[in-house]
Amino acid sequence: MDIGTTLILVVAALLGVNHMVFRLPGWEDRTAVFWGVQFTNLGAVVLLLAIGIPGFSGATHAINWVLGLLFILHIVTNNGRLVEAKRGAVSNDEAALNEKRDHIKAALQRGSALEEE
Repeated sequence: MDIGTTLILVVAALLGVNHMVFRLPGWEDRTAVFWGVQFTNLGAVVLLLAIGIPGFSGATHAINWVLGLLFILHIVTNNGRLVEAKRGAVSNDEAALNEKRDHIKAALQRGSALEEE
């Protein structure tokens, strides 16, 4: 295998990793894996736009730019998913807290009703 084919397979594997990370349960809690993938994406963008994938005749610059922009899209999309997951976790915590607060209020009201009798 030549270097161009190897680099294309590495790019394809990295795109697969981008999709796989978000299929794992509890991915939002594995920050080391998430940020590792994000920094690898950023490194791929820099390398694709600075050096490129050798071996394409004529269309090298266009292919490198398309792949680089695809990785930029993944970086932005991944960050959006993380923000949404963290925001959902906060709203779930707030819902549980409100439910607990309602139970305490109901218990206090029952207790004050018993004292009045």
